[in-house]
Amino acid sequence: MKIYHNLSLNVISISILTVLVLLPHLLLLSSSYFFNQYATAASAHSSLRLQKQKATEENGIQICCSWGNQIVDGILTYRIIDDGNSKVVKAVHQAVDEWNSKVPNIQLQEITDSNIPADIDINTNSKAPQVAHSTIRTTDGHTISDKKSIKLVTPGEAAISFDDRGLITHVDMTISTKALGNSIGSSELESIAKHEIGHAYGILHTYFVDDLMSPILTGKSNEISQCDINAIEEANQWKLKEDSTNNPHPPSMQFLRC
Repeated sequence: MKIYHNLSLNVISISILTVLVLLPHLLLLSSSYFFNQYATAASAHSSLRLQKQKATEENGIQICCSWGNQIVDGILTYRIIDDGNSKVVKAVHQAVDEWNSKVPNIQLQEITDSNIPADIDINTNSKAPQVAHSTIRTTDGHTISDKKSIKLVTPGEAAISFDDRGLITHVDMTISTKALGNSIGSSELESIAKHEIGHAYGILHTYFVDDLMSPILTGKSNEISQCDINAIEEANQWKLKEDSTNNPHPPSMQFLRC
């Protein structure tokens, strides 16, 4: 996971890391989204170990930020910039439908008119950027390690822009369609989209695996959890939890136990 802070531009860019192991043929690790959830694979030549934090009361999720007046009406608009890839379009729509069913008070609504600005712009990338690491450290301090080089790609990214009060003003999302030469499957694309939309709502990563918002794709869960929903409510508490709405302010906490 990479989080870049550019204070001069008031932008945070969050990249998903997908773990890929080079076997006789490339295996796309089964899991949710490359950004934060791709599982482990092993062969006679490569032993990849994922050290997972056990479920304890310390398990939780990072909270980033809140939207401002854009959600006064309970709607966030989005646009798919490159709508030429039907698989990506379908994956995004499926991801949106699930989020809308889970977070009814902030609905995602598509805009197709290019003359109308959207809160969230969703772009596609033909190839996921690749990075090579011998050790990957997760947000909870655990590691994925391998004696040989592990191939990592970042198939999803959310760049969040803020105003001077630290409230979200816009999100630019990128979803890649290929990783290490292989096409990313429909279910993986949907998981990537769901994970990135979670960031667009104002939440970051869980401190444990097996959750949609985990920093490591494990293939164990691509469902939106109650933990994810609770974090979104905390991130946008002025709209979702307080009686006196229409008074946007940043979240009061940066971490929520699950």
